[in-house]
Amino acid sequence: MKHLITILLLATAVTACETEAQKEQKARETLMEQIRADYDAGRDSACLVGIDTLRARHPNAVKERKECLVLFQKASLRISEKQLAEADKLLERESARYEDMKRTVEAHRAAGNATAHELTALTQQRMLRDSLRTRFEVLCAQIKYIHKRQKQNQ
Repeated sequence: MKHLITILLLATAVTACETEAQKEQKARETLMEQIRADYDAGRDSACLVGIDTLRARHPNAVKERKECLVLFQKASLRISEKQLAEADKLLERESARYEDMKRTVEAHRAAGNATAHELTALTQQRMLRDSLRTRFEVLCAQIKYIHKRQKQNQ
């Protein structure tokens, strides 16, 4: 009787383990489907969140994590490229605005009637332009790095 109970308990435990493994596999598959769907639909931020979730919940899912690395790089690249395009437009606009302001202030300065407000506004515009230029350069470096990593992973 003891052996029968032990065998039944052991069989129940094995069945429960298989069920847990199947649940884990199903959860990974569902998450991967959502990650792929987000990427395909251009929802890059959601894709990155899904990848972070997969990494946290399933640290031993090697196959899925390898696929996610590729998707992570592609989604990050698309985000960076969009941000670069926006930064480029802003930089172009604010640089032109700075140059216009500079010409006006320099003319006023030469005439001896430049105001403190004009000089302060010019300095603030230059700071804005410089910060946008820095942002632009950082995004260029980020894109270059992503391309380098993609080549390494091929």
